[in-house]
Amino acid sequence: MLLVDSDVDALGALASALRARGLTVTNANGAFEAVEQAFKRRPDVVLAARAIDEDSALADAFAAVPDLADTPILFLVDGAEGELGPDDLLRSDVDRIVSRITEASPRGSRPTAPQEIRGDLQQVPLVDLLQLLAMNRRSGVLGITTPSGAGELRLSAGEVIDAVYRRLEGEKALYRLLGERDGQFAFSPGEPASVRRIMAPTSRLLMEAIHQVDEVRRRRAELAPGGEAFLLTEPASDEPDLPPLSPLPRSAAWSAVVAAGEPAVDGEASAATLLLPAPGPTPLAEGAPAGSRRGSMPPPPTLRAAGPGSARPQGTQPSTAPPPSLAEPAARSVVAAKITALLQMPHNLDELLDEINAPDLLILEVLMELTASGKVRPISLADLTTPFAPPEHFAVLRSLVTRLSRPGFAPPPHLVIAASARRMAMLSHAVRRIADAVVPAEPPPRAPLPRPLGVIRLGDGVELALLGLPADEGFAPTWPLALHGASVVVRLGDAGKDALAAHCEALELQLIDAEAVMGPLDLASPGQIALLVRAALETAAGV
Repeated sequence: MLLVDSDVDALGALASALRARGLTVTNANGAFEAVEQAFKRRPDVVLAARAIDEDSALADAFAAVPDLADTPILFLVDGAEGELGPDDLLRSDVDRIVSRITEASPRGSRPTAPQEIRGDLQQVPLVDLLQLLAMNRRSGVLGITTPSGAGELRLSAGEVIDAVYRRLEGEKALYRLLGERDGQFAFSPGEPASVRRIMAPTSRLLMEAIHQVDEVRRRRAELAPGGEAFLLTEPASDEPDLPPLSPLPRSAAWSAVVAAGEPAVDGEASAATLLLPAPGPTPLAEGAPAGSRRGSMPPPPTLRAAGPGSARPQGTQPSTAPPPSLAEPAARSVVAAKITALLQMPHNLDELLDEINAPDLLILEVLMELTASGKVRPISLADLTTPFAPPEHFAVLRSLVTRLSRPGFAPPPHLVIAASARRMAMLSHAVRRIADAVVPAEPPPRAPLPRPLGVIRLGDGVELALLGLPADEGFAPTWPLALHGASVVVRLGDAGKDALAAHCEALELQLIDAEAVMGPLDLASPGQIALLVRAALETAAGV
């Protein structure tokens, strides 16, 4: 079946629940991608969020393709405000969804293939089970349900040809599943209808897994023994100047190559693609195809390998020499750039490993080097959220905010925080971690323009609006958008320099230097940002 939903979290949760019930699920996040996936996969049933079909966009898109016009389409609704339509299903009623899919599918009347093998991963480890299936050259789908989510391994003649686990696909999903120790499995025989995304022999993958899984577990324990998150020590500039990374030892480099596998389908860069040097002045690795730069990639090899006869001939062994691109510092710097781009805001290890399409072991190796070099620092989970102030202080704070109200301007009063454009993302994230702040749902503008950071609710109808001013002097003409009607301006560092001071003087606004009030400031700490705002209120009120 094809599951279509623009809400990634809801889509992943429902996909895992359906896979746990034996369904083969493909995901799409919009009408266009749904048609593309349906044309490639030919699903028996399409299950889509009702919002995707606004003005019959999804139904019309399928009707316009003759080969897909007869595909049954069912719709998910979040709540029943009236009677459900004949094709509507409540998202929360998974059992009813499975029942309706079975009824609507042209395969619904066929007997279900018997699940030949069932068991517990604690009694039969996944590595042993795959070796057994390989020896008997079995074909089918191995469904696995773990405490972290559900996944599938698809086998043809004993070889694993594809894997999915939560939002992961291909070899990365396989290695994650091989690291699971708790869960249930069920094997359904039959030739799987799946594109081949895993090209390496299963025997080699299982041998490598013995090393990879233990190494990943050990390095995770070293990096985050208490579940810490990570953050850049200093905000990254638009073109981060990363220190050169030393190459992995030969064995570790080859381990990362094995885990990288082939490029993924659906236009996503696989780990192997990600580890090529970025386009620009850095040359491609020796031997890389001419079209492998981003934006001009050739058709993924996995699509060419999906047809009959595409499997590697028996007896042909893959090269055991590690490709030069992964062991080069330039290639590892690409992964470092991905990590530093994400760590402008705090991320824990699970989030990093899921977001970066590269081998887990390689990501952890690079993260350890960045941490050792001081580029990245761990953050305790206790430092990630904070209340704006102790409850007993709110009465005084309400009084201070009320004094900031300016005649002729509608409430709430505005406090502007000016910072360099490169520090604004971290400041925005810190405000989001203040428990009493209501933050905007829309993403901030990409250009260094004034933007709302959030509204602090102090009770009794009193609020304080926080505005961010990326003080890029090239965009100084836009500053009055934030400064006009503001009550006070807080400057971080030397943001805006003399130009910001001139604007504040012309508008008769009080300009407060954050460091003069607070001393050295950690932008990643929501507690320090809350303390800064409280100190600015007191300074502005002359307390």
